[in-house]
Amino acid sequence: MAVEENDTTGRMLRPYILAAGEGEMAAAPEGSVMRLKASAESTGGGLGLIEGVDAPGFATPLHRHDVAELWYILGGHYDFYVAGEWLPADTGAVVFVPGGLVHGLRAGPEGGRKLTMMIPGGSEGFFRDVHRVLEEDAATPERLRALGAEYGIELIGPLPEG
Repeated sequence: MAVEENDTTGRMLRPYILAAGEGEMAAAPEGSVMRLKASAESTGGGLGLIEGVDAPGFATPLHRHDVAELWYILGGHYDFYVAGEWLPADTGAVVFVPGGLVHGLRAGPEGGRKLTMMIPGGSEGFFRDVHRVLEEDAATPERLRALGAEYGIELIGPLPEG
């Protein structure tokens, strides 16, 4: 298998395949079960990719970061709140949010499954670190806020009703 040095990081990159169910465990503080499928380390900084399974009603807080995000809805229904507007997304939908916009999302009454891509990569590490903190039973609001700040994630507050 060919190995290529990335011009921007100097790291050696290798093609790889992760099968269904493979990938490093990750989590969202609000309860999403995730697997890290690609990281800044594995893509030379290009992107991060996480597969998430969300319980009914799972919701993120409103937040903002400089990293763009793209979601592909694998199953279920989600409502995305982006820059003051609710956007519904069902199975097969793609949702793109440029970096810098205030946003959040909520899973529908049956929960859902999604792929989340972060462009460029790096912020996917937040979810890996959250998983570790949850495993250590050390997930205080202060610790989670500090982790978010390490990855440039600014918490704004709860999602509005809608």
